[in-house]
Amino acid sequence: MPETKARIGKIKRVLSGGSVWSPKTVVREAPWHRIGGIGLQAVVFLLSFLIVWSRRPDAILNAQFFAEDGSVFYRAAYEMGFRSFPVIYGGYVHLLLRLVAMLALLVPFSLAPLVMNLCAVVVQILPVNIFLSSRFSHIRLGVRLLGSFLYLALPNSFEIHANITNGQWHLALAACLLLLAQPASNIGWKIFDVTVMVLTSFSSPMGILLAPIAAALWWKRRSRWSAVSLAALLPGVLVETLTAILSHSRQAPNGVTFERFLGIIGGQVFFSGLFGMKTAASYTPLKLFPYAVAAALVGGAAVIYAFFSAPLELKAFLAFSFAVLGLGLARPQAGLPEQVDWGVFLVPGLCNRYYFLPMLAFLASLVWIAACSYSRRVLRHAAMAILLLLPIGIYKDWRHPAFRDYHFQQYADRFAFAPPGTTLVIPINPGWQMELTKR
Repeated sequence: MPETKARIGKIKRVLSGGSVWSPKTVVREAPWHRIGGIGLQAVVFLLSFLIVWSRRPDAILNAQFFAEDGSVFYRAAYEMGFRSFPVIYGGYVHLLLRLVAMLALLVPFSLAPLVMNLCAVVVQILPVNIFLSSRFSHIRLGVRLLGSFLYLALPNSFEIHANITNGQWHLALAACLLLLAQPASNIGWKIFDVTVMVLTSFSSPMGILLAPIAAALWWKRRSRWSAVSLAALLPGVLVETLTAILSHSRQAPNGVTFERFLGIIGGQVFFSGLFGMKTAASYTPLKLFPYAVAAALVGGAAVIYAFFSAPLELKAFLAFSFAVLGLGLARPQAGLPEQVDWGVFLVPGLCNRYYFLPMLAFLASLVWIAACSYSRRVLRHAAMAILLLLPIGIYKDWRHPAFRDYHFQQYADRFAFAPPGTTLVIPINPGWQMELTKR
């Protein structure tokens, strides 16, 4: 009888969000608390695709190259083929981008940007399918649906939306979710997990920060699969670490000041994460700063409370997200060499890739506080009140501005009929150029 009561109590805590899965205890819940199966996952993907498409339709309807995906990675794939894979760019290797660029070579040049954008959308949706799979069935379905929608509707995320240049941010989130999830139970999931871990660790330095998270989870859980996940990360982590050390990149002065730090954390992560990039841009830097300080205090308090009170998995996600921000602030690539990086970071709409994971961590903290049955009532109500402000940012930032139309199809037609050896300079967003020589 005591054992039965203890088990019932554990189930109640899990369903209320007050506990998490551990390798020693698998909670079997009612079917309405989980989403699983290929059919349902396909529906989830389709709905997610429609949301992503609705925020910037031109990514599909008028696909164009964006930044490095055309000027660096497609060009390298076209000119060098598989020899481009070990080439370092920006201080690290980029397996995901190299693979997608090679895939784009399989279609006519006129369709290459569409293929790369579609690959970006698939990677962007991947975390939703993972979070709504049975591997997170220990979290209430309503909480997972809300979290998935907030992820897809996240304000202040224009830079990483539907482009493969910044696809590694979504891929890193997918890898993190797989580490936090229940262990893979069949061969399909196991292959998928290992593939994502390897791809993530060879695609950005974020794998370096995932490794200690994976090690901590393995030490806590003592499960064989946690050890396998950690092992899958390590080769890429080693390569990225050595590459970062030997490349001596990103050594320019950052322009570090405490005032800028408050402006970045408060204004870009917490304020813009709730009210949107467009709301922040409507203020002058001087007028925005007091709101940024207030947002830093409130948002920081929510994150700190969740870090010390939440289940292990949420703590791990918070630690990873803000470690990524810390690494980005320490070794950024803002893209404007005439200005110090931290000065660029204060401009709404610029470099919001660095704020993507911390914004999600902030919202996850609020959702957990609001949904957790053992949080104090005043904290639950405060978290709900803050979350009720989020529709402002979602509404303001829902529709991302379309890319400038450089009429790529006209250049693609010229390239298709050009004789071998012809060099074509193609303008691409955001004001870059792509130089390609016909083979």
